[in-house]
Amino acid sequence: MVATAAPSAEPIELDARGLEAREDRINVDVCLQANWGSCTSIAVYTQHDCYSLNGSTVNENVRSVKIPDGYRCRFWASTKCNGDSTADIYSPKAHQIPTNMQSSASSIKCYKN
Repeated sequence: MVATAAPSAEPIELDARGLEAREDRINVDVCLQANWGSCTSIAVYTQHDCYSLNGSTVNENVRSVKIPDGYRCRFWASTKCNGDSTADIYSPKAHQIPTNMQSSASSIKCYKN
């Protein structure tokens, strides 16, 4: 026998101002070498999503990053975008990751400028 929940008798009103929706989906090139060498392109949703690098070839091995125009990103040492991090990295240009984060960057979060 399968149990199913009965629908609520009270209607639910959604307030769009209280919803945190994903913004844009951007592709960020995360690279094993300086100046965009040996890159992996990852899709990141801006604003509220943390993208874990765990299990990827670039986890704890990020040297440079290429971010689309109009966006900025930040790398964290944790897989949950908290704790130690880089400063915001703005596009465009080949951006080198600070030496102290190259062997510890494990997640990335991006934002509109």
